Order: sequence, then C-alpha cells, then structure tokens
Amino acid sequence: MMQSRRKKAIFPDLLFSKFFLIFCFVIFLAVLFYLAEGTIKSNRVNSEINDLQGEIGHLEKQNQDLSQLIDYLKSDTFIEQEAKLKMGLKKPGENLVVMPQNENPEAQNTSLLEANKTNPSKWWSYFFKS
Repeated sequence: MMQSRRKKAIFPDLLFSKFFLIFCFVIFLAVLFYLAEGTIKSNRVNSEINDLQGEIGHLEKQNQDLSQLIDYLKSDTFIEQEAKLKMGLKKPGENLVVMPQNENPEAQNTSLLEANKTNPSKWWSYFFKS
C-alpha cells in the first residue's frame, strides 16, 4: 500500500518540480522563437511577392507601350511622314514649302561670339553690360 501512495505522490511532485518548470519554459521559448522566425520569413516572402507583382505591372505597361509604338511605326501615317521628312517625297497635289532655319543671321553671329567668350569675360559682360 505504501508503494502505491509513493507512485501517486511522485507524479505531482514531478509536475511541480523546478527542473520540470525550467524544462517547460525552455520548450516554450523554443516554440516561440520558431514561430517568430516563421512569421518574419512569411512577411519577407509576402513583401517580395508584392514587389514582384508591382514590377510585373510596370513591365506589362511598358510592354503595352512598346506594342503601341510598334503598331504606330508600322502604320501608313508614320511611313508617309518619314518619306516626307527624310526623302523629300510628297503626295500628288501637295506643295513643298521649305522654311529657313534661322531668319536672323545677326542673332546667330551674336550667339557664336557669346559661346567663344571665356568664363571671366562672360561674368564681366553680365555685371557691366559691355
């Protein structure tokens, strides 16, 4: 009879012993550590997924813009415009008008003189209007 009492008393004593409590605390900390680590990794993966989805959206828009550009470059309007600008061609019934680049040659000479001046002389003319 004494042994059965002893067996019954050992189990509650083991549950409330310092060793068992420390062991449970260590197990709890380990589980908590692994849960925190998993949460951090999950957040990183979700952040990377969001970044990649944003990049996909940007690339799809860029792809759409390039497709529109290709369609424009294949169009008759672009081909006609390039033929007029680069080759000087015209449609029947159209008149060609050539506009001069610079109507004021004096302004061109003045800008060339300004470009040839040194930096100190430019400052002198700026302050003293010479």
